[in-house]
Amino acid sequence: MTREIYLKNLIKNNGFTIKEFAQNIDMPYSTLLTMLNEGKIGNAAVDNVIKICKGLDITIQDLQSIQELHHLDAEHLVLTEHEKKLITNYRKKTELQQAVDILLLSDYES
Repeated sequence: MTREIYLKNLIKNNGFTIKEFAQNIDMPYSTLLTMLNEGKIGNAAVDNVIKICKGLDITIQDLQSIQELHHLDAEHLVLTEHEKKLITNYRKKTELQQAVDILLLSDYES
């Protein structure tokens, strides 16, 4: 899981939309959206990352550990042809992604 996905999940689990959360932490919505949707959290201003972490009641170390786990998983991940096909189709079916995420990630996020 990337840091961006982790943060999106935390925002949602705290009952916010991205726009509401941006307002809550006094950050421009477009800034937060860019950071979360374009994978730019690593290039973000430290002050913005601190605002996000404080707003979600996590530490920067918590966020860093997610990135370390993501790299570890990516280095050792071997996909079957079936899994590759599932991922490819998931990416194509954007209208179904939210439903699939709810179904597959609900146990993981608990």
